[in-house]
Amino acid sequence: MADRVEHRYGPAGIRLVTASFHSHHFVPHAHSEYAIAAVERGVEAVRYRGGTEHAPAGSLLLIDAEAIHAGHPAIAEGWDYRVSYVPPELLAELAGHRPRFTAVTPHDPALARRLVRLHRAAAPLHTLEETLSTVLTRYSGAAVAEPAEPAAVRRVRRALADDLQHTPSLDELAALAGMPRFRLLRAFRRATGVTPHGYLLQLRLRHAQQLLAAPGRAGGRGQRVPRPVAPAPALPPGFRGHTGQFRAQ
Repeated sequence: MADRVEHRYGPAGIRLVTASFHSHHFVPHAHSEYAIAAVERGVEAVRYRGGTEHAPAGSLLLIDAEAIHAGHPAIAEGWDYRVSYVPPELLAELAGHRPRFTAVTPHDPALARRLVRLHRAAAPLHTLEETLSTVLTRYSGAAVAEPAEPAAVRRVRRALADDLQHTPSLDELAALAGMPRFRLLRAFRRATGVTPHGYLLQLRLRHAQQLLAAPGRAGGRGQRVPRPVAPAPALPPGFRGHTGQFRAQ
């Protein structure tokens, strides 16, 4: 069977994705939003936080914003799920702090069914907030304070974000950071989870996602997004492997 992905927008900028994957493998990637998914069928294997967990039907899948993760089918039949990509500021407002999920694939069939119902109906914000608050209460805590990011890494991140068209060499970035190449690679990977080139690819992918989603935003919240699929040359290499967004329904 063919893999299938459908996108639309709900209230407050929440991106709603319905997907069925049978053979698709996600390479390590990150989202700017929190991902809150309910698995409806099959089993997904999720690589996250240094390990692999399995999310069978009736499970939630909870990924922090900007967190590197990957996924693939755990069984031959693959998996179906519905994902709500929630802007960080909305969850922070509900939690009263920047939350961090304490569980990745909790088995909670009742809450999973509730999320599926709200996802299908593109429920109003106040109803979604009640359910999101339940998710936070059960499966999150305050984010652990992390060491300040080195100034050199911040400079490199800003430079990459400021010019997505340019692919700087490692020598250029090392000169900007003021440190040897190998040391920069270690510091950058420690701070972001990926190499500078991997980080630039993610920025490009995110930009491509935003371009694809822009027509849908104009269609109004909670409405299905009918939009053309960008031709392959217009998308960065690896777009499908990172996002699964090879087709919009």
